Amino acid sequence: MPASDKHDFDDIQLVQYLLGKLPAEESERLDELSVTDDDLARRLRDTENDLVDAYVHSELSGKTLEEFRTFYLSSAKRREKVAFAEGLLQFQASAARVATQSTKTPSFFSRMFAPRRMILQFAAAAFVMSLILGYLLFDNARLRYQMDDARTRQSSLEQNKQKLENELREQRTANADSQKEPGLDGKNRADLDQLKTLSLMLPPPARGLSSVKTITVHPNVDLLVLVLALESADFPQYRVTLKDPATNEVVWRSADLEAASAGNKPGLTVSFRAGLLKTQNYVAEVAGLSDAGKAQIIGDYPFHVVLK
Repeated sequence: MPASDKHDFDDIQLVQYLLGKLPAEESERLDELSVTDDDLARRLRDTENDLVDAYVHSELSGKTLEEFRTFYLSSAKRREKVAFAEGLLQFQASAARVATQSTKTPSFFSRMFAPRRMILQFAAAAFVMSLILGYLLFDNARLRYQMDDARTRQSSLEQNKQKLENELREQRTANADSQKEPGLDGKNRADLDQLKTLSLMLPPPARGLSSVKTITVHPNVDLLVLVLALESADFPQYRVTLKDPATNEVVWRSADLEAASAGNKPGLTVSFRAGLLKTQNYVAEVAGLSDAGKAQIIGDYPFHVVLK
């Protein structure tokens, strides 16, 4: 990888990426580098930790605070990260109060029971710190595993993308052949020729560090095609519902679908009119349908739309 690819992003751009304000092209390039470049992944993780610490210490303000609340906190995993930071801050504040109280002049009874109380306080603090250290070690190992898994999925998704592009070309060829049949006038053939599509491929929902992909939709785009990768195809059919996460309003819902195998991973492909979209966040909610028709939510695929 060229050295320029590793060092193009400064700290301000990493913060913009975490808040969903980085342009789509740069965001997509950073998505790839965060998987393939360990140094950049570490910088991104450190920047995210600093951003969360600034939030829990009430150091964010104005537009940055608003973007943190509306974009960063839209992810359940990120909300868990903030909750952990807030719990750690409360523990530190409690420890500071205990230290302050210990500096006061002790009474006779306090001096009598001070050694036992100090032992209990030390044991409690050591227990809490061991829990925190254990969580951090576990989280670090989990992130390394997820990065390795993400690299594997990235390779598989590239293969899936190539196969889907080939299928799309074949479908367009079939449409062109069908236009030659009697009953289609020149206007209908011209409409099909001018149909513009834009595709967005989303990996399976991850519990670790992840970013919301951004797609730019221009006025000449007619259809948006979503390619949703699945960890496994455990249901005979699926249904995809496009929602506005801010209001939970349903924007569009697919018919019942079957998972298609592309490469080593199953996936779903849906398309809908680009005119339904606005500049905002969206969530593609995937539900698996049992043989009895019962629906079970198996994952949310968030993405951000920019209209230009």
